[in-house]
Amino acid sequence: MNINKIVSELKKGNLVIIPTDTVYGISADIENTKAIEKVYQAKNRDKNKPLLLLVNNEEMLKKYTKKLTNLEKEIIKKYLPGKLTILLLKNDKVPDNITAGSNLVGIRIPDNNDLIQIINKLGHPIISTSANISGQNTITNPQKIDQNLLKYISYIENIGTVNSEPSSIIKIENNQIKIIREEKIAKQIIKDYPNNILKTN
Repeated sequence: MNINKIVSELKKGNLVIIPTDTVYGISADIENTKAIEKVYQAKNRDKNKPLLLLVNNEEMLKKYTKKLTNLEKEIIKKYLPGKLTILLLKNDKVPDNITAGSNLVGIRIPDNNDLIQIINKLGHPIISTSANISGQNTITNPQKIDQNLLKYISYIENIGTVNSEPSSIIKIENNQIKIIREEKIAKQIIKDYPNNILKTN
């Protein structure tokens, strides 16, 4: 990846599309309010739908969240970096317009060295959301990106087709793990923590 170019665009408040360890995603600087607004415009996304954060390590994750429970710490150490988004109690460093007013924020440590370097150089998390208009399929090849969305994008890192899957999404309540999106890692968590899975009807 052209890491310096991507970081430069993010610092200017621009949106970029980059391959992640899941699918192609739109990224923006968490500290730029206008860039966050632009993400919602580009995707035609409902303001009530939150965006997730990508961080470089557990230390950065803790800077943007409140005190973690022991089970949250255990899950983070065991399954991240990887295709797992965990919903955690946010602190004041996370803007409300990222979380749609919720006190929870979705955070992931990507299993991708280029993404980690981008976050390192920027010095704080990046927003990430799939590079598609809301309601459309996720994008695994930039040639399939909607032209209406491209108007908002300053740079695309094109590495061709990525063959991957979205991240699992979980949250932990009262020492119980709620599976919100069940992909590969969530299936493993269900096997590893059978007594902690929150049963939903």
